[in-house]
Amino acid sequence: MPMQFIRAWDDYMPLFSPETTKVTVEGLENIADSFLDYLGKIYDLRKGKEFDKEKGNCAWFTMEFFQWCENNRIPMRIVYLPETEKAKDAHIAPSIGEYLIDFSHKQFSKDPKEQYKIAKISSYKKYGYDPDKAEILEEFPEWAKEYPLDKK
Repeated sequence: MPMQFIRAWDDYMPLFSPETTKVTVEGLENIADSFLDYLGKIYDLRKGKEFDKEKGNCAWFTMEFFQWCENNRIPMRIVYLPETEKAKDAHIAPSIGEYLIDFSHKQFSKDPKEQYKIAKISSYKKYGYDPDKAEILEEFPEWAKEYPLDKK
């Protein structure tokens, strides 16, 4: 078998690690917009509609973004914010660098026009989460319950 078609494992690995990747908010906005452009071809993104946790919840968006980033060789991590006395539901969101890209943030902002929010983990304290108890996950957790958007 000719060796020219065999690729080394390193050829499939991302060029940067998420913890050392220096990113800008503008760069993350471009990534988020590209992801939503891709999703919008398949799903109703519910633009201008109230948040519905059974149509595009945080786990579903995180899983879709995780897969999209893997396909596009974009390094990212998953941040899990466990429930607290003030925040009765746990929250999960993708992270690149020191920022979260939260595609289900309108559940907190109550702004139906919002498509995503780019913020630091520390900003979730105002929603009742304890940023010090946030967990960084390398893989999407099997236990996360996903509720997909409606297909077009």
